[in-house]
Amino acid sequence: MESLRTMDDILLDGKRVIVRVDFNVTAGEDGVVDASEDYRIEAALPTIAELRQKRCKVLLLAHIGRPGEDENLVSMEAIHKRLQHLLRDDVRLLPKLYGSQIESIIQGMEQGDVALFPNVRLDEREMTLNNKFAEDLSRVGDAYINEAFSASHRAHTSIVLLPQLLTSAAGRRTVTEVEVLTSLKKTAKKPYIAIVSGSKITTKIGILRYLLANVDKMCLGGKIANVFLASRYNWPGAMFSPDEIAVAKHILEEYEDRIILPTDVVIGNDDGSYTQTVDVSYIPEHVGGVWDIGPKSIAAIVQACSSAETIIWNGPVGHVEVDAYTQGTMALVNALASSSAYRVVGGGDTVNMLEKLKKVDSFNHVSIGGGAMLEFLEGKRLPGIVAITSQN
Repeated sequence: MESLRTMDDILLDGKRVIVRVDFNVTAGEDGVVDASEDYRIEAALPTIAELRQKRCKVLLLAHIGRPGEDENLVSMEAIHKRLQHLLRDDVRLLPKLYGSQIESIIQGMEQGDVALFPNVRLDEREMTLNNKFAEDLSRVGDAYINEAFSASHRAHTSIVLLPQLLTSAAGRRTVTEVEVLTSLKKTAKKPYIAIVSGSKITTKIGILRYLLANVDKMCLGGKIANVFLASRYNWPGAMFSPDEIAVAKHILEEYEDRIILPTDVVIGNDDGSYTQTVDVSYIPEHVGGVWDIGPKSIAAIVQACSSAETIIWNGPVGHVEVDAYTQGTMALVNALASSSAYRVVGGGDTVNMLEKLKKVDSFNHVSIGGGAMLEFLEGKRLPGIVAITSQN
């Protein structure tokens, strides 16, 4: 038997505890993380508070963005400011990830103090499994807590190797994530409805097949829905690859009775300066893009969910980065917020919309994971969870 080690299983009092968190949140155009953008930070607060009560030195290790792609995202400054606001206390922003200077700073911290490391992805060894980097990081810690469920599907150094060098366990939020998703896999009440969106269908084949084998209806949105629609209505071929079209056709042939596709969509320019709602059977040959679902499609999803006992939703149904294409996702948030079904929502952009509309507390469980949530449900062994699992 395997069991997840928790904070109740290891001695933490007075220890130097490295807490791997996921603070990869979106700072708005003003560069400030506010109350509509900080859900992943808030999710870690109970574990941080408990460790402080145990007089631990709490050393927070996080990633943000993808260094090399967007240099504006690599700094932890905005995260640091928001964290201090939420904790109502000072947090030490460490200048480096490891080294003698960092060891001296942590040595001088008071028990119960909190420190935040720089972005762990600034070191290219993070995104591979590098033993030397894990050893460098481990020198300042006595114990390790995984409070980054949403990154636990990544085989990265701080997720997989670091917990093997220290006494390690799952944080309170990670335990909740595993318990909720395990319950969904084992005892989800029916009717069971899934709403799934996302980009590349070829990376979602496993989870689509898992859900279709277990749910009563699966409602599709976003680019995944567009692939299915393109395979059915011969949309302009340049939109998707032959492999994507072939996958969609095969899944439709096998599960067509369980799949709810959009019947109308919103097309327009990528910046939302021009939009038009059209029937899915008529997409202009030179369409700029298919960016959201239309009102008939929204109504169909709401209707499918009206008698549900369980609803799982992962991914916004439109291109929510542009205001003009948020209507479908906003409508679903508002409709499902008052549902009597057991509702689990995940995916960063979906959660951001819940935060924006102040609806997070209206859902039974809002997962901090997107890809990790889907991989767990599919039955994959997440590397970060395996690393903190005991053999009994």
